[in-house]
Amino acid sequence: MGLLDRLRLDDLAPARVWAELDAHTRRHAAEALYRGPASSEAGRSHADLAIAARLRFREIAVRRLPVDRRVKYLVTQVRPDDSLASSLLLALHLGRRRPLLRNFLTQLGIPHEDGLIRDDHDLRSPESARLAAAAKSAYRDHAEDEVDLYLASLLAMDGDVWGGLLPVLRGRAGA
Repeated sequence: MGLLDRLRLDDLAPARVWAELDAHTRRHAAEALYRGPASSEAGRSHADLAIAARLRFREIAVRRLPVDRRVKYLVTQVRPDDSLASSLLLALHLGRRRPLLRNFLTQLGIPHEDGLIRDDHDLRSPESARLAAAAKSAYRDHAEDEVDLYLASLLAMDGDVWGGLLPVLRGRAGA
């Protein structure tokens, strides 16, 4: 059973997407968050606070742990809220899956910098036909499970903008 079969697509949230990920993908996301650029500092702090709360440690004690231990605790002990889950999903995609992001955004004509939507772009909901074509291109050029996760993450993080992906994902569920 694939990710899309396990998710309730009509009521998607980042924490629900995270909850359905396998341990391997969660580990990659946590590693990307902790080993990512300095711009991820807010996400790392949020992760450290979540670990500290779960393990009843002081935050400073968590920050002193080696990254591998923090990754392990984050993956196995913490149930992230939507904000932390969004940071983790974003880190995963920006850290390991930029070619997928570049391909998808380019197909949609959305200006981006190496897969990250430019801040000066006024993002609006793409037309359904363009979304379907961009998704088809992504599925052709990238691993299906990675595309499923990326599209589900977009929908979960901003359903107002990416709501047009719902029919695409429903069509993939059970495929």
